[in-house]
Amino acid sequence: MLVALYNNQFVDMTGDITKDQWYRKMRTGMLLCPVCKNQVIPKCGSKKTWHFAHQSLDVCSSNHEAETNYHLLGKKSLYQWVKKNGEAAYLEHYFRDIAQRPDLFLPKQNYAIEFQCATMKEELFKNRINGYNSIGVNSEWIFGMKRVRKKSEFLYFIQMGDLAAAKKDHAGMLYLNYFCPLQQQFLLLRNIIPISYRKVIAKAYTFSSKNISFELMLKNLDVDNHFYRRELWNKQKTTWRMTAYKNGSPSIMYVKKILYFNHRSLTLFSPLAGMPSFNYYHLETSPYIWQSYLLFFIEKSPVHTFKMQQLESEFKRLISKRIIQERKLPYLNGDFNEALAGYLDYLESENIIEKINNHLYKKAAPITYPNTLDEALRQDKIFSKKAVIFDFV
Repeated sequence: MLVALYNNQFVDMTGDITKDQWYRKMRTGMLLCPVCKNQVIPKCGSKKTWHFAHQSLDVCSSNHEAETNYHLLGKKSLYQWVKKNGEAAYLEHYFRDIAQRPDLFLPKQNYAIEFQCATMKEELFKNRINGYNSIGVNSEWIFGMKRVRKKSEFLYFIQMGDLAAAKKDHAGMLYLNYFCPLQQQFLLLRNIIPISYRKVIAKAYTFSSKNISFELMLKNLDVDNHFYRRELWNKQKTTWRMTAYKNGSPSIMYVKKILYFNHRSLTLFSPLAGMPSFNYYHLETSPYIWQSYLLFFIEKSPVHTFKMQQLESEFKRLISKRIIQERKLPYLNGDFNEALAGYLDYLESENIIEKINNHLYKKAAPITYPNTLDEALRQDKIFSKKAVIFDFV
């Protein structure tokens, strides 16, 4: 941590106090943790960012995880960044009501900022976000840039769990922010379209910390050019088709088995499946899997009509058995039902089904399947060109 109490006053490691001065303060016994009030010692070495550490091994309620030098340096750099931009900021402000201590708190904007370098469990993410919400404080996660890797233009690998902190910008698109304290550089991922657990399509913007403000970091920066999304999504659909036969994940094996016993091949899934329909990302399982299953479920329905409740119950069963994985997105309203509703809207736009009311649908046209891989790839391109879903995912 970078903040301590000395003589009942807050002191921090971002100023010009020398090593000898810190050690003199320590010898008075009045250098304390602001949360647990136990004594802390200054760590003023040459290899790691100067910081405080608890003198004893007693657990402090504000300690969530061990801090690496990268995290300490990032926290310090972000604090200096907001201060240089003229923002009032508190370093490691402690919210006693929820026992949470964000890296930064901006009182004017009422924002808690977390600089996240380590992978955090989904449930802990949710609890921290809900904690801030419970006291009326906005929150924003900035990830260490080590957690993102560029694969090609508009295609990025991010670490497991990062999408749990995704928000929607004013245009309704997902975004994430990254920061490198070594280069003093921000990487803003905009118009994020998740492809898998870790792979996303996104438009990236790079800024020096000198040329970006907190307000700009939260803005929608993208231009209305969706060609790259269609191109990359089609490539991913091709990959899904080419690798479906050798993928052994529980969801793929389950759907593959069902299709096999109904004389269908997962490689030749309908071009209607594997589409980035509205809110599809509430399900973490690849869309070609869960959408292929949904199409099969509708197709095999013994009657001409079906209810939304039937689909919800079936997917709830699959999620409970961990065949289908739901993606938890604490900042966004909705759950897997939003993904189902969005895909049904897409099928309605393709005249495959007709919506009778909010709960009831009827089949309007047969679901088509390609007979060969070449035919499948041609159909994928056709459906991609006429689909409007790329404009509002």
